[in-house]
Amino acid sequence: MAITKELFDALLEWLDPDRDKAGQRYEAIRAGLVRMFVSKGISDAGHSADEAMDRVMRRLPEIRETYVGDPAKYFHGVARNVIREAMRGKEVPTEVLPEYQTKEPDLSDTSECLSKCLKLLPQDKREFILDYHLYHGHAKIEHHRQMAGELAISEGALRTRAHHLRVSLEKCVLQCIDRHGKNKSAT
Repeated sequence: MAITKELFDALLEWLDPDRDKAGQRYEAIRAGLVRMFVSKGISDAGHSADEAMDRVMRRLPEIRETYVGDPAKYFHGVARNVIREAMRGKEVPTEVLPEYQTKEPDLSDTSECLSKCLKLLPQDKREFILDYHLYHGHAKIEHHRQMAGELAISEGALRTRAHHLRVSLEKCVLQCIDRHGKNKSAT
């Protein structure tokens, strides 16, 4: 199904009856999805975010009346499916051998180490800290309020959980960077 103006208008209406607020919400959700894809190492995060947005638009006629909760959560669920699909092994034709890559991807030590440290976290904690940092400004405050409600904890307890996770991630990243520096100087 092609994305039409009617589908896009319906999506905006689902996000907020006020068209300006809906547009801002759309942009905030899309930016959060881009950050989510970047954190998972997806090379074309913008395209993947658009794919997730398009999938939600196509499903909107089916889910609009029955979906309960923040629409952003539905977008995140669809994005997780896009990530799973991207992470699956891709078929390689047997008559064409893959070229050997001699150069490491251009990732800074910090982002490479952050990615490694995030992968060391249990899935629920990794998703929590990534969800916690999805938005900025007022959308961030509202999102944290919703997260706290879903977890049945106070906003202060939510901030404390996020702080403890950030502290452990920072420690892991700094240790990883230190190891990278020692490995580079040893070669």
